[in-house]
Amino acid sequence: MQETNRNMDLFAADELEKIDDDELVTQFQNGDKSVFNTLVLKYQNRIAKLIYKNTNDAETTKDLCQETFLKAYKSLPKFKRESAFYSWLYRIAMNCCIDYVRQQNRRKTVPYDELTASPEEILISKYPSPSHLVEMEELGDIINKAVDQLPTKQQRVFRLRYEQKLQIKEVAVIINRSEGTVKTHLHHAHKRLRELLRPYLENRPLEWHNDA
Repeated sequence: MQETNRNMDLFAADELEKIDDDELVTQFQNGDKSVFNTLVLKYQNRIAKLIYKNTNDAETTKDLCQETFLKAYKSLPKFKRESAFYSWLYRIAMNCCIDYVRQQNRRKTVPYDELTASPEEILISKYPSPSHLVEMEELGDIINKAVDQLPTKQQRVFRLRYEQKLQIKEVAVIINRSEGTVKTHLHHAHKRLRELLRPYLENRPLEWHNDA
């Protein structure tokens, strides 16, 4: 990374944007590992901004940037170009962020707003009154168990969107599907969760929760 920083003045930003990623990937896969420095120069600021947005910590951003490019360097020989290079690199960076957040918040309850209000809202209020804290702690546990009942694809998209607080387009990149597919999974996830949680909201027993 230090070598890359020393060579930043060799390329203007507009010149870097004109460089063909596919050509660099081809050269790298043919044995010229030095071209990877150019890829780092081209994308390091973009990746750093992405990571900082998800971690809000400068030192963590630096560490995860290095981890991202190290993983990319090791995996690039097997890169099959099923997506653009930056989309592939973006997924690596986001997965590094997700792994980091999971390590920091393994036991954190997912903050949901009122799910029944609209498909884009979640169940738990952001500003609970003290009298509701006990009830909300119970509700948070029930919601997490309800999410566990979702089909695998819906569950993953739902957690990326709300637990990791990612944008639709970011989720789409991570799962390598269209934004429309992500929205469809979220729609079905919300519909299923409303069905699962309706008994609780109506003060009726949750049979699926008791069986869990």
